Amino acid sequence: MSELKLRIATRKSALALAQTTMAADAIVAANAVAEPLTYELVSMTTEGDRRLDKSLASFGGKGVFIKELEIALLEGRADIAIHSLKDMPAEVLPQFKLAAVLKREDPRDAFLSRGGAAGIRFMDLPAGACVGTGSIRRVVQLKALRPDLEYVPIRGNIQTRIGKLAELDGVVLAAAGLKRMGLADQVTEYFSTEQMLPASGQGILAIETLNDATVQESRIFGHPEQSEGSCEISVNLSQILARVNDVETFCIASAEMAYLKALNAGCQFPVASFAEFVCDDSVDDRGTCGALEENVQTLKIRGIYWDEKSEKLIRAETSGALDLNSADCVLHAKNLGVELAREIQKQL
Repeated sequence: MSELKLRIATRKSALALAQTTMAADAIVAANAVAEPLTYELVSMTTEGDRRLDKSLASFGGKGVFIKELEIALLEGRADIAIHSLKDMPAEVLPQFKLAAVLKREDPRDAFLSRGGAAGIRFMDLPAGACVGTGSIRRVVQLKALRPDLEYVPIRGNIQTRIGKLAELDGVVLAAAGLKRMGLADQVTEYFSTEQMLPASGQGILAIETLNDATVQESRIFGHPEQSEGSCEISVNLSQILARVNDVETFCIASAEMAYLKALNAGCQFPVASFAEFVCDDSVDDRGTCGALEENVQTLKIRGIYWDEKSEKLIRAETSGALDLNSADCVLHAKNLGVELAREIQKQL
């Protein structure tokens, strides 16, 4: 049997390449028996990577990290694109689809100060200390915890932002990226999801394709340069990616992104949501409760929204039962996200 080669669009940053390789390896492993695969990375620099001197809100928001990758899909230079879900708009354009997601990594935000685990913890910082973050969402929540600190906007890759500790008292980064880069030892402490609600989609790797996408098998017999005895076969990408899709995380992602869409919110808005399956046992700070023992589980989603007029941080939550084996599971998850947005809007 010949191998199919997936061309995978990705950003060029060290974190993006690490995450894309992780996702690619998972796709290959999930299809090892049914559809032997190989892959090649189609790496590129996005507008969001080039314009590090400005805040994302000032020149286009989330889409600046995915536009070039989507163009590669449209032009046939790539079969799939791998994104951090939190970098994606609340709703993809009609010609694309969110085909699959991997199991969620640690969704929490992490605080780093000089000295790593032995460094000064956030609540122990002296008044007036400077903390770096490029996220409006983080700033409004950090101010609720420590209004006496100064919050400084920073952008750049993980290494660049950690390097800011030479001039700042601390920085706040996503735990998932640090762990995927092997930098967890740099973390001083993790914020619980009660202290700091993560960005919608944080810790989730998303796989995007064209609608009705197929991938061409370049050869069946003989050497790839030999035309005699060779042919092409179209294989449905949905079948390939369904084997790696984590159903629980897909429902979680659907609820969180539906919340953003209902509020018409992007990265320029101080808004966040966090969904988790809850069970009878206690849920840990990573928002997990172990393997699900039954198909029907309760999905809880919490949200925040900063209302500039009242200068109030609005909070709400809702929950509902989902059957993970039901064809309507994703729809019901989206409905929970919309319901949460309505609870927020009632308080505006």
